[in-house]
Amino acid sequence: MKIPGSLRAGRDNQWWAGRAFGPGSGDDWNEAGGMRLGLQIVVVGLLAAALGGAWYWSEGAGAQSKEAPAKRPRAAVVLTEATVFAEDRVVIRATGTAAARRAAAIHPSVSGEVMAVTFTAGQKVAKGATLLRLDDTHERLAVRLAEVAVKEARRQLTRLEQLAPRGATSVARLQTAQAELETAIVRQQQAQADLADRTIYAPFDGVIGLTEVEVGDRITEDSLIATLDDRSALLIEFDLPEEYARGLAPGAPVMVRPWKLRDAVIAGQVAELGSRIDPVTRSLRVKARVPNADDAIRPGASFEVETAFTGSWYPAVREVAVLWSRDGAYLWRAKDGKADKVFVKIVRRDGGRILVDGPLERGDAVVVEGVQGLRPGQPVKARPVDDTADRPGAKP
Repeated sequence: MKIPGSLRAGRDNQWWAGRAFGPGSGDDWNEAGGMRLGLQIVVVGLLAAALGGAWYWSEGAGAQSKEAPAKRPRAAVVLTEATVFAEDRVVIRATGTAAARRAAAIHPSVSGEVMAVTFTAGQKVAKGATLLRLDDTHERLAVRLAEVAVKEARRQLTRLEQLAPRGATSVARLQTAQAELETAIVRQQQAQADLADRTIYAPFDGVIGLTEVEVGDRITEDSLIATLDDRSALLIEFDLPEEYARGLAPGAPVMVRPWKLRDAVIAGQVAELGSRIDPVTRSLRVKARVPNADDAIRPGASFEVETAFTGSWYPAVREVAVLWSRDGAYLWRAKDGKADKVFVKIVRRDGGRILVDGPLERGDAVVVEGVQGLRPGQPVKARPVDDTADRPGAKP
């Protein structure tokens, strides 16, 4: 019997289902599908409940947090120091060389043979004291001749003056006699000057130095007899950097220390200033005068010279109080119980402290310890730096 196609297909399907699931598998398939759908519905419900609870919790907690007062942050314990002001004072140190207050190299005015040396090296001599005499025989004779000439010219002039009123001589002859007398006097003075040149005198009070001139030597104008130094005061010569030249004036105080006597400090003052800046060293030549009444220091000695320059007054804070950021230097100030961030400019460092330029007033409490983690406006509990009871990390 011929089976219709539709029946055959249905039977084939039943056969395939039986092959795949065995007997009764069609019913089992329907039952499994229903269970899977129910499970999906349960999962979706749980997810919806979870999302709803989370939304409720977030909205409710947010509302409660808005209604509840914010918790006050804990005050940070910091150590502070009252701001003090200090003068911007720069000390310049330089090496200087001593020179005598007055110094001279003694040379003769004329050539001649040495007849006498009247000094010894290291001797203190007074102004006008005789140091050396040259042979002056010819000069003395010239002076005598000049004196005779003056005497004769004066006698002739006197005689003509007596004859002139009686008309026994001419006016021209009288005038010639007067000129001859003046000429004789000038020659006499010249002879006396030549005689004086044969003797060498001390030009000022001082100490005479070594000499190599001996009696019998023939010397010329280029021959050095000795050096003479007035060591009652010394002039210390040193170079001042160009940038400070404008702030120095005669009379400014200086302090000098001999390199061989480091404990000796001598006070002096600026005596002379150069008129121009050295284009090579970019410095100004300065001379400072210091006393040397006991004659303990010799010209040529080296010194350390200190000169101070003062400027404006600035807040002076400890180095540990200054911090750095990409915006520049700053520090913390305790003001009205809160941390205040103050930006400053560094002026100069001076012995563990820093001079700063910023909006600080005298007596402001600058934080020197406990700066880590501070924020602007953060409550702080300030203690003086000497009070170590509340020092962070200190033992009670």
